This record gives sequence, structure tokens and C-alpha cells, in this order.
Amino acid sequence: MEIRTEGVSLLLDKLEMIDEEQRLEKNEIDRILDHPDIKLWLKAYDWIEDREDKFKEILIGLSEETSYESEVEEQKIEDLWEKKIDYGLRKAIEDTEKMLSSLETIKNFDWESTVQKALEYLPDDTELDPELVVTIDGFNGGMFRYDTAFLSLVYFDTSLISEGTFAHELHHMGADYWWKKDPRIQQFQNTEDKQKYYLVNLFTYLVGEGIANAFCSPQAITEIEGKDSEKHNQMVRYYEEKREYIFDKLEELLRRVLVYPVEDVSDLYSEFTMDKENKGIPPGHFLSGKMVQTMDRSSSVSQDEIINLIKNPFEFLEVYNKAAEESGTRKFSKELIREVEDLLERS
Repeated sequence: MEIRTEGVSLLLDKLEMIDEEQRLEKNEIDRILDHPDIKLWLKAYDWIEDREDKFKEILIGLSEETSYESEVEEQKIEDLWEKKIDYGLRKAIEDTEKMLSSLETIKNFDWESTVQKALEYLPDDTELDPELVVTIDGFNGGMFRYDTAFLSLVYFDTSLISEGTFAHELHHMGADYWWKKDPRIQQFQNTEDKQKYYLVNLFTYLVGEGIANAFCSPQAITEIEGKDSEKHNQMVRYYEEKREYIFDKLEELLRRVLVYPVEDVSDLYSEFTMDKENKGIPPGHFLSGKMVQTMDRSSSVSQDEIINLIKNPFEFLEVYNKAAEESGTRKFSKELIREVEDLLERS
């Protein structure tokens, strides 16, 4: 497993200059933006328009005292991205030594064990040769994009370090290995047909985040103990209280995708899959993880059956319903499942 840290080390070095009240010169900012690790990190946010220019402006503005608060209300996701990226960089300026210490922990971590943890919840014969880029990302603590996992020092807590937390992102990489081999998924993801595009992205999201959260990092959707656990536990309780509402949103999203032509569902999709309320994880991460846990607790669904959803994510609703029937929890309607099956057959 390759751990890429040169970009974050360069960035930390330059941020330390700002902490010493030195302004970054143009050539220093250009050097940051030209580094392959930084380029790859920014590429992961390809849905942010002019992201390189915005990142450059954030770097220039770090010498000013004005800063964004980490606690922000719901707003446009692009504005939230800028504010959170600025927040993360300022956190690094405040405590560079902590960031450097965390970086050493990451470098010396048992990554082979982490890879094995991810493989435990992936189909047999999954090929996993991960690449990890370490970042200073105030928007996203961890993500997987373009065959690369990203890990931010901003939200890295050495007291809560576990192979499961890291295995979560590597699991996404393993799932992507199978989705790249599935011609139906590839065709749907690379089409201008919004109905097929959102259908495949929604189902791969439910399966990918559901299994990764339920098996690799269940602490992400469960109350935990520790001195810094209260904010996390508040998030868990908040989503538990809103669980029916989040389920409603998922059903609404599915129904709107299934009706052709598909109206604009981008806002509804981003509300479900992104952390627009700044809670810690998106609502879809929480709900899908809880749905997979419902499956795992069911005597009528085997763990192998859950893991094999990676090979056919479109069976997610049907497998979940089988488990929900046994536990007496909320199910998807038969009509909704039939509409999904009909669309897949027509495609």
C-alpha cells in the first residue's frame, strides 16, 4: 500500500510560515498547487467549479485574521466547501505540531492489517492495491475518489485510531474494483440519461456506504465513549430521531428517479448523500449503515448475501426488505421494487 505524504508535508511547511506571520509568496503558492498530491486532492472535488482558483484564494487569505467558523448552518454546498477548507487549513496553522504527530502515526500504522479488514467484507477475489493521499481537508475527513483514498489530518484523532476507520475508505476501493467490471454500472454512470445515472449512483451509494459503515466503521453510526464523544453522540441521536424522515427522503428520491423524464433531483440527491447540515456524516451514510445492520441481524439474510450486493447493488432493496420483514421495521413497497426491476429490464 502506498501512503503519499509529500504534498501534505509541503503544505504544513508553508502553513507554519503563516503561523510565524510570514505571507506566502506567489511562487510558494504555485509550488503548493503544482504538487501532484494537492492536484489529486483537488481533482476529487471536480464538482466544485474553479476549485483550484478558489483554493488559491483561500491560501492567500490565510494571512488575514478573518476566519470561517466550523459550525455553519445549512447553505449552498459550494460555499460550505470553501468555508470548511479554510477552516481546516487554519486548524493546521493553530496546531502544526499535532498535525505532524498525527502524520507520523499514519506513516507507522499497520496498513496491511487494514487492507485485510477491508477484504473481509468484500467478495472473494477482490484485487485491492490501495493508494492513500494524506490531506488537510476541513470538508471531508476521509473519502474515495478516482482509485485513491484520501485521509485528512484535520479530523484525525490518535485516541480513536482503528483499522476499521481506515478500512472504510479502502472498502470503497474494493467495491469500485467490481463496479468497474460491471458493464451495466459503467454504461449507466457514463450516460447523459439522468434516470440511469442517478439510479446506478444511488444504489452503489447505498451498498458502498451501507456495508462500509455497518462492518468496517460501525462507530461512525453508533454512540461512543470518550472525552470528545458528545458531539458525535449528538449526531447519532439526531439521525436516530430523524430516521423515518430520512427514509422518506430516500423513497422520494427513488420515486423521482423512476419517473421519466427525470426532473432535477440533484439537490435532493446531494441532501441525502452529503453532510449539508454539518453533522459529521451525511444522512444517507447513517441510514444505509443502519439498513445493512438490520440485514446483518436477520436470520434470513447471510453476511455473504450482504457482501455479494457489491456484485449486484440493485438487489439492495429486496434483500433489505427480507430482513425488515423479519424484524418488523419499515420496508419499501413492492410497487417501488417492481418499478426498479422494470427499469433495469428495459435498460
